[in-house]
Formats: sequence, structure tokens, C-alpha cells
Amino acid sequence: MALRHSRAAAIAALSAAVASVALVAASDPAAVLAAPTPVIDAAASAATEIGVIGDPGVDTANQAAVASMVAAWAPDQLVLLGDNYYSSAGGTGTGKYDRTVGKYYCAFLAGAASGPNCAGRTSPTNRLWPIAGNHEYSDAGISNYLSYFTLPGNERWYDVRMGPVHFFMLDSDEALRNSADMAAQKAWLQPAMAASDAPFKVVAVHHPPYTSSARGPYAGMRWPFREWGADLVLNGHDHYYERLEVDGLPYVVNGIGGQSVTAFPATAVAQSRAHYSGSNGAMRITATDTLLTAEFLSVDGAVRDVLTLGPSGPVSGGSGGGLSGDGSAGSGGSGAASATGLAAASVTARVTRRAVVRTSTSRVSVPVTVSLGGRAPQGATVRAAVTIRRSARGATLGRGVATVRVGADGSLPASATVRVALGASAARALRAGQRVSVSAGVRVSPVGGTATTARSTANAVVR
Repeated sequence: MALRHSRAAAIAALSAAVASVALVAASDPAAVLAAPTPVIDAAASAATEIGVIGDPGVDTANQAAVASMVAAWAPDQLVLLGDNYYSSAGGTGTGKYDRTVGKYYCAFLAGAASGPNCAGRTSPTNRLWPIAGNHEYSDAGISNYLSYFTLPGNERWYDVRMGPVHFFMLDSDEALRNSADMAAQKAWLQPAMAASDAPFKVVAVHHPPYTSSARGPYAGMRWPFREWGADLVLNGHDHYYERLEVDGLPYVVNGIGGQSVTAFPATAVAQSRAHYSGSNGAMRITATDTLLTAEFLSVDGAVRDVLTLGPSGPVSGGSGGGLSGDGSAGSGGSGAASATGLAAASVTARVTRRAVVRTSTSRVSVPVTVSLGGRAPQGATVRAAVTIRRSARGATLGRGVATVRVGADGSLPASATVRVALGASAARALRAGQRVSVSAGVRVSPVGGTATTARSTANAVVR
């Protein structure tokens, strides 16, 4: 679909293609508690970007491809979801992790043990936060893991705040073997989460409490995360990607950051919402105080799944639209929902209005108009979200979300304005003729029904 651009100085032609949705309706816990939580200051940027990589530790071309993709994002922080070393990578002592972590992510490390691939002091502050998986115990030796990294708390479980996102890192392998260790981790986690005032709280634990894999799920890790305040639970271990939802809490299995991909099971569990097993990949989280977006990208750069969280829970969760050349887009998120009194409805969305980017202001708010059409089930919640990136795989320049009013009869307004906040540095970086990537999404949540999302992505040109 061709993009239409306005011709005015410093105007960003923020144009996206049509998206449509079809609806039918072992350490001393006291010492851990006393340890200070690292806080990553994100005030200088419009958003905090975090790369999340699961089961990377193989030192193969697959791991290299994922590392290359993540490096291109230039994220502020990295999270590794366990199995950060497999015996096939070779090496001895802490040199094992030099081969599978230092070799690929040296720029994020501070305080790591030195090795031939990485001196371990490249970053002024540590920006890489791992959790232990079962292969940390069986292949690397947990003592080598603890000696290689310098982490908060007792280094097996700890927390770290990254701007608006507070991560709580657990050691599921030891917890599943040792009831006392599990009790200690629970005794630490609940008050730690309660004390946090972060807009978003994320739990990282290697073994998935919920998964479609035949070798899981790991019911021992079904802790009351939602009741304790979690907004998202991230897992590795199974070598595919899967997003699930349990009692409104999203769980993501992300175990293909290097290890060979396993075919997704023929039958998915009832809680499963999306899955991908075509190639290796990683997750990119972008967060502000009001919005967290978690995208899973395969190594070819395609967005395979998107989850968006607002302050009160999920805003959207649907398949990502695949960019296929200038101005064309794929849409995803068609789904079914039971909505009393409505047999079927459709919603379309298109970004239509251009906005002036005034680079002299300290912070820029770009109003983007999303034209709407169709109807929604009576009482449904409809939200529109817009994201602007440097490129389809690049850093986020800004995002915004707006709630759309639904009439008593299910009618929608003709349009909704989404204000996309850009930091001053992001706005000043835009130049005439520069290409940026713009994505728009619409989330419809029927009362008592299943929510569904459609989205589209297209290139735009700054004029």
C-alpha cells in the first residue's frame, strides 16, 4: 500500500497500513533482603529497551545470529533466561562462560571474570542480568556461574530495576530440588515485590510453570505471582517461543536464543495464546511509565508476536504484522470472542494524520490520528496504540496508547488520537528524508469474551 507524505519542514509522515480485526462478540535469605537493588536510571531517554534471550549458551552460528540481531537493537540492558552454557561449547572453569556470554555480550558486562574473549570490564556498569538454568548446574557447575558473574543479593536470586521495569530473578532448578531453597526464595520474593513501586514488575524463572511441552509444565513453580504483583513472567528451558495467559497474567516461554529449535507440540494447552518455532530469536521489551511492549523477533527481523501491557494489565496480545517492503504490511490478531447480542463485527484502523516534530522542545508529543471503522461488542474496551522506531528492528523513538470510547450500541468514533511521546534527543535525531518505522495496533476486549488484536507496520519518511 502506497504511503502518502505531506510536504512541510520538520514533518514526520507517520503513516501505517490498514489493520483489521474480526470479532465474534540456598543462601541466607536475610542477606538477600539486605542487599541493595541496582537501579538503572532511564530518565534521560524516552523509553527503556531490554533484550531478553533464552537458552543461548551453545557458541554456534545460531547464537551468533541472535547476538547480532540484539546488538543492532542497541538495548539498554540484557536479561538471560538461563542455560547460558551447554557442555558442547567446551572450556573450563569460568572460561566456559567467556565462550558463551563474554564472546557475544562483552559490551554489557562489568565485573565478570576475565577471559580471552572478554576482559569482563567493558561496560562502566553492569548491564547484563542472567538467571541460572538446569545446565548451569549440570554442565557449567554453579560455582563457575557464580564466579563468572558479579550480581546482586546472593547471586542466585536477586532483583534489579531497569527504569520503569523491576525484574525479580529466581533460581528454579535448585528450588525444584530443595524445598528449603524454594521456601527461602518465596520468603524473599513476596515482600520484595510488595515493596516495589515500579510501574511494571517482571519475574524471570527458567523452568516454565505453564507450557505446551511434554516435558513440562513445572507445577512446583506455580507460585502466586499475580497476587504478589507480577505483570509478566518470563521463562526459558523449552526450545521454542510460546505466550500463555493464566488468570490474566501473561507467561512467556522464550528458549531459542541459541539452542536448536524444537518443533512446537501438535497440541497446545488451553492457556496458550501464541507460539513460534520457525527459527531462533529473542524478545525486545520497550517500556515507559505507562506502557510496556514485549516483541518476539526471529533472526530474520520479523516480529512474530507482540504483547502490550498498560498499568492495569494487558492492553494487547496478538501476532505481529510482517513488514514486506516500503509501505506494505501484514496484519494479525484475527480471533474469536463470545459477545452476547453481536454475531460479528469488524474494526479497521489507519494512521492518517501527520504531525510536526518540534525539536526545540524538551519533550515532544506527536499526535497521531487513527481512523476507525466498524463496530465492537457492547461494553467492550477498545485501545489504540502507536509505536515509532528508527527502523523495523531499530530503537524505539516513542510510543503512545489511547482508550477508544464505545457507544452503547457498539458504535465506534470515526477516529482516535494517540499521543506518541518522543524524548528531545529522539526528536533532534530525526532528519528530512530519514526513514522510520511506524506501527499501529487496535485491541478489542469484549466483556466476558476473548480479546483480540490487529496491527500493521509500514515505513514512513521524515519530511
